[in-house]
Amino acid sequence: MEVKIMDEEIYKIITDGYGTVFEPAPREKIEVHKKHASEGMDIALRLFKGNPSAEHFNLLKVAMLTYQYWVQKRVIQ
Repeated sequence: MEVKIMDEEIYKIITDGYGTVFEPAPREKIEVHKKHASEGMDIALRLFKGNPSAEHFNLLKVAMLTYQYWVQKRVIQ
C-alpha cells in the first residue's frame, strides 16, 4: 500500500508543477525535460545495479515515473 501512495504523491508533484500529460507544452520544453529525465534514469539504474537497496529502488522508480511523464506529455501544435 505504501508504494502506491508514494507513486501517487510523485505524480501529484509532477502534475502540480507541469500540468497533466494531456495539457500540451512546447516541444522544446518537453525535449529538455525528457533528456534530463533519461539522464536521471541512467544514474538511478547504475546506483541500483551497484547497490540494490530500497533507497536506490525508490530513486529508480521516481526516475522512471518522471521519464514516463515527459514521454507521454502532449506537444503544443
